[in-house]
Amino acid sequence: MSVATYQSHLNTTPKKYQLLKLFRPPIYIIGLSNNQVSAVCYYKDGSSKRHQVNANFSNRRMVVADFLLAVQAITDLLLKFPKHPFGVSGLAAVNVTEELAGGLTMIEIKAITEAVWAASGQAKRRIVSSTISYQGQPVAVNE
Repeated sequence: MSVATYQSHLNTTPKKYQLLKLFRPPIYIIGLSNNQVSAVCYYKDGSSKRHQVNANFSNRRMVVADFLLAVQAITDLLLKFPKHPFGVSGLAAVNVTEELAGGLTMIEIKAITEAVWAASGQAKRRIVSSTISYQGQPVAVNE
């Protein structure tokens, strides 16, 4: 893992978080698939850590079939990473790797966004911005 990879993720952060970018926050790349959530956390020094959690939150039609179990799985995953120094908030990019008939619906995108936000609060690893992608392609989110 290099500093250039961290910087490339930092450069895709929304402009409204310019001040946060000065603190060089940790960046979580979270992967969701059938009953599995994994993440890689990239740090400003170029290092990274990877963890994975399995839980029963999906079914064959939806990646998040049980919201509360998904929040708990993401919380358990985030707790495996060290706490942010000085309370610096992190950034996240969530990629749904599971192939779904018809792709992601807007309600699924909202559920994933809310699950990440709720889990980060429970894990005390505050994430202020998250982007969603489906099989590597960014998904437009109407806020």
